[in-house]
Amino acid sequence: MMHRFFNHASRCIQLFGLLLLAIFAIGWAPRAAATNCTASSATLSFPATVSVPTTAAVGSTLASGSATMTFSCTAVSKNNTPATIQAGQYLATLDPTNNTNGPGITFSTGVSGLAVLVNGSPVATSSNSGNASLDGPTSTAGYVPGSVSCTTNNCSGTVTATYTATLIKTGPIAPGTIPQINLIPFWWYIPGNGNGYSTSMSLNANLILPSIALTVPSCTLTAGSQNIAVTLPGVAASSLATTGQVNGRTGFSIAVTGCPTSVTQITTYFYGGNIDTATGNLTNNGSATNVEVQLLNGSGGSAAALSAITLTGAQATAQNSSVFNVSGGNATLNYYAQYIASGGAATAGSVSTSVTFTIAYP
Repeated sequence: MMHRFFNHASRCIQLFGLLLLAIFAIGWAPRAAATNCTASSATLSFPATVSVPTTAAVGSTLASGSATMTFSCTAVSKNNTPATIQAGQYLATLDPTNNTNGPGITFSTGVSGLAVLVNGSPVATSSNSGNASLDGPTSTAGYVPGSVSCTTNNCSGTVTATYTATLIKTGPIAPGTIPQINLIPFWWYIPGNGNGYSTSMSLNANLILPSIALTVPSCTLTAGSQNIAVTLPGVAASSLATTGQVNGRTGFSIAVTGCPTSVTQITTYFYGGNIDTATGNLTNNGSATNVEVQLLNGSGGSAAALSAITLTGAQATAQNSSVFNVSGGNATLNYYAQYIASGGAATAGSVSTSVTFTIAYP
């Protein structure tokens, strides 16, 4: 009898243990998904193709788009400090024309002469809210579209923001394509409010600028101007003994034809991987050291002949690239290239470099 009773007790203990495990699992399951803010990315409603009029002045609006985003939060709070929606961490590249105090945020499009200005409503966008306690992760400068409401330490609700964006001409524009850009990534954020507690989480939601093709009434490069080889003369290394000394100036031209009647002026934008960001000249891929190649404006254009072209400029105007008149649908753009000592006395050796150019329309 004692043996049978012991077996029965063992079964009871085993059953009780299983019930405890079930209660433990049931008690924890809902908490895994209880606290969160969510949102989905939104793409600005720009047209797929934008035509750039040759008469458009700098500052002109070329196209516009809009998008609405809704941020939903559930049970996010700490000591009745509500969760805020924050924009600022990892913003896309800002355009040099951006005003940090707003209104709006002006982003680079990656296309010379074109920026995109983004405004928000009901809270105006800016790349610096002026309130470090609300700026978000690592107090990154940005702005706060809104916060959810709180009731007894339970903050739940939605924040809705509408964004309008405009493409703005900032300088000469060349035909090309604006790539898709994640302009503004969004976070939800609970400030520390003095108690040592703070948290932030990415929403994995972005305001997106779609890819946009740009069409510009264009001229045609003549056959001899599509790939230009400029041969500089051999010079003595001693003629480039100190930084800034130049030698071997050699002229070259870019010729275009077939320009539409609406195109009356053109310029050249230079770009590529051989540009020294410190000097604005072309780096040497040959064996000579402390020597670069400098580009200069030639005669017949808007800039002074022999004035330096600074290749670090983000557009033709910023590079001091001369503007030339078009006559009868044709134009010849004149330039020079020369050696320039950089970083000390040049040493003997070879000099080789390259640059890509595109015709731009002021």
